[in-house]
Amino acid sequence: MHKKSALLTVITLAIAAYAGSAAAAVPNFTADCPMDIKVKSQDGNVYINGKKASLKTNAPNAYSAQSGKIMIGISADSATSEPSIDYAIKHDNRANGICTVQSWSAGKATSLPMAKGDSPYQGKWIAKNSGTGQTVAVIRVDGKEQVWVNDVKVKAKRADGALQIRQGMILYTLQGDPRVRGESEWQDSDAGSTGPISFE
Repeated sequence: MHKKSALLTVITLAIAAYAGSAAAAVPNFTADCPMDIKVKSQDGNVYINGKKASLKTNAPNAYSAQSGKIMIGISADSATSEPSIDYAIKHDNRANGICTVQSWSAGKATSLPMAKGDSPYQGKWIAKNSGTGQTVAVIRVDGKEQVWVNDVKVKAKRADGALQIRQGMILYTLQGDPRVRGESEWQDSDAGSTGPISFE
């Protein structure tokens, strides 16, 4: 089994329960795979040999599509980089490998399912690196305090008069009171970095 294909398969299985939590931004592409498998992605839909496949979002910029016994893995370094495509045949460990991308273009993210409500945190927040000024994360909070960080849905909780969001080693702290929103910040406990979060 090709190492890259095997790794993608393991990732796909390991996070299957997580599938569908991110907003789909599947790149548009056409690809040829061994065993005369043709794959096309257009406007968020994936077609395998002309048939529309079921699609799951596994992680930011990582997707899996399936039609019958054919499974296609789609991954990219970013939403605007060329995707890597691999294939596997269900119940056939010998039938797997890398596909050849013939053409591609970046896809557009679908709108997030934002619920209405009266949360003081509702809206868009931008976390930036205090040293470089670069954007670290885009945080969206809906009226029911469901939270997405870089279009990935994450859990949040209220603590010490703020909304706290933890993603890996990073803790985002949002202040809902307009008078203290300037105190919203993020901290990376692993890298030791921090920065401000502004409400837009």
